[in-house]
Amino acid sequence: MEECGQYPVFASFNLAFALQLRKNHGKTSIRLRKTSVRLSKNSVSLRKTSVRLRKACQVKKNLSQVKKNLSQVKKNLSQVKKNLGQVKKNLGQVKKNLSQVKKNLGQVEKNLGQVKKNLGQVKKNLSQVKKNLSQVKKNLGQVKKNLSG
Repeated sequence: MEECGQYPVFASFNLAFALQLRKNHGKTSIRLRKTSVRLSKNSVSLRKTSVRLRKACQVKKNLSQVKKNLSQVKKNLSQVKKNLGQVKKNLGQVKKNLSQVKKNLGQVEKNLGQVKKNLGQVKKNLSQVKKNLSQVKKNLGQVKKNLSG
């Protein structure tokens, strides 16, 4: 005999009850004793009750496990909530950084426009230098001619 809480659970059943269990639940692992066949209807009823109690004890154990699982789920949800708060904080920082990047890109665009303008001026100046060098070369040719002549 086993105990579940304050209720005893009998390990054997009478033959009729064992056959009924097998028929209703498809259980094939029920052990039968010859002495259990001789039990009275009252003891069969008592044993049926003890089987119900055993099932109730299993339900109680299962509910206890569910309670533990729910406690773990609650802890996990708390951690998820904490993580979401951190993500929200990080997203705020990312948004701030993106705003700064956008501002910097605007400045870069402005600077590139100025560089393009400056390059146009440099090109113009180089063209003028080229003209001046051509004139200097021509003048040097004239000086050389005057010195040799």
